[in-house]
Amino acid sequence: MDQQRHDNTLRGILFDQAGTAMVAADLESRITAWNLAASRMFGAGSEEMLGADWTTIVPTEGRTEAEQVMAASLTQGKVGEFEFDMRNERGGKRRLAAIVTPVVDQQGQRIGGLACVRDITNRMILQERFVQQSRMAALGEMAGALAHHFNNILGGVVTSVDFALATGDLETLTRGLEKTASALSRATELVESLLAFAEGDYRNESLSDLTEVVVGLIESTERRLRGSRIRLTANVRKIPVLAVPHAQVITVLSNLIENAVEAMPERGDLTIELDSAETYCFIRVGDTGPGLTEAELNRIFEPFYSTKDKTAVGKSGRGLGLAVAHGVLKVLRGSIHVTSTLGQGTTFEVRLPLPSRETEQSGQT
Repeated sequence: MDQQRHDNTLRGILFDQAGTAMVAADLESRITAWNLAASRMFGAGSEEMLGADWTTIVPTEGRTEAEQVMAASLTQGKVGEFEFDMRNERGGKRRLAAIVTPVVDQQGQRIGGLACVRDITNRMILQERFVQQSRMAALGEMAGALAHHFNNILGGVVTSVDFALATGDLETLTRGLEKTASALSRATELVESLLAFAEGDYRNESLSDLTEVVVGLIESTERRLRGSRIRLTANVRKIPVLAVPHAQVITVLSNLIENAVEAMPERGDLTIELDSAETYCFIRVGDTGPGLTEAELNRIFEPFYSTKDKTAVGKSGRGLGLAVAHGVLKVLRGSIHVTSTLGQGTTFEVRLPLPSRETEQSGQT
């Protein structure tokens, strides 16, 4: 009995002096225990909080989630967690994270729940700073790459113009102007690709059924791969009719197919699949190339970032294909996902939302 009393006293001391705020509640969600860290965090003592509904520690806008997590803990024995914002004594915003666990007696019966709450404001601030620094670093790299490309193009333009001005020969002058026109055309293409990445390109508004677009691309890819050592496997399932901007979707899928083919310069298997889920359809393009590292996966959609130096022979892509695809799909309310395993290959999955029944009905009336 003395040992049990000692153990209970020790547990009480540990509970009360823990650095994490701890709030225990019974099966009716009434607070039964409240430690000193909880008093400091929430600015209320145990004498004030004991017997109160435990969700009162959460601001009104976050209580629904808190109630659901606690209910799952009390009725199903689940461990849950959620985050919520609170104001401190100075009016500043704090971010708190709560982990709710069931409490059982010696017979294994649930008798309540325990919420452990900690302040993660500093961690969130550090994460936001890291994200901002990563964005700035990526922006700096993009600006540097863009300056490099335009410097090469403009250098060629200046050389061609100077050469043309220095000659009196009509044929030489014509060649110089042709080179100038070609360089300016590359600059225009570069700018248009960046605009497509940033905001989408809807100059061509012609619509086509997605299935027809995919089937057409499969047929053209089959013709292209004849005589190569790349085997194409296509699986086109029946999906609802989905009208998509023809040129934009062709651009996205052609980039993915081109990347897959270039990832297998010697031989390999190319797969193209069209299918649908409840609310969206998806197109998968997979290859059996060398795969991508974790670092490459984290940067694969950045403008001017390219892995073709590793996976392609004789290619010098500008690294805009996937960036443009990402930008176009963002405008189309779609998304693109990538999975890859080193030594086994890479699969890109494009998702496009299917029209809701309400949208279809309104379009028919």
